[in-house]
Amino acid sequence: MFAAALTEVILASEHAPITWQAVATAAVAYAVAPVPDIDQPESWVSRHLPGASIVSMFVRHRTLTHSLLASLLLYLVLFGLGFHIPQWLATGIVVGWVSHWLIDLVNPMGVQLFYPLPWWVKPPVPWLAIGVESAGETVIRVALTAFVLIFALAYLLLHAPVEVQRAAAHLLPAARRLVGAVTWPWLGACCRFLHLT
Repeated sequence: MFAAALTEVILASEHAPITWQAVATAAVAYAVAPVPDIDQPESWVSRHLPGASIVSMFVRHRTLTHSLLASLLLYLVLFGLGFHIPQWLATGIVVGWVSHWLIDLVNPMGVQLFYPLPWWVKPPVPWLAIGVESAGETVIRVALTAFVLIFALAYLLLHAPVEVQRAAAHLLPAARRLVGAVTWPWLGACCRFLHLT
């Protein structure tokens, strides 16, 4: 859900039109987000992708696959080596991958973000840490799911035909406030610099 939420915020920050590519980008990010856990033998990815469990035999959990190095290599493969990968697909893959370790930064274990350096990045205050399968994780999952759905509806309303906007005129101010609150020009600028949109 964090991958889908992050994708929506990126698209809104870029003032992206509503197209099938925008929807597909969010769907790809959502689908790719669990993949960095290929380094965990009990993960869904390791159990369901043929041969995936081999990775966990050589890579410690939350190290290489959760690092800036892996994210940079993935970005270079998708954007820098001249492969003709559709923009929406490449963006969805990168955002999904990065969203995974970003959300893992709030876990008590943290991630070895600067792999191969042995430094683990964890929440600075222990009570801010949210454990896997904890009540805190459930609250975050529910909140992110609600955000994804409400934000998508608000963004759709703001880009709907005039007739639809007139019929839902009482919802327009709230939709504008919500979309405006998470439309960050600096994020749009970063994404343009990285060619993500």
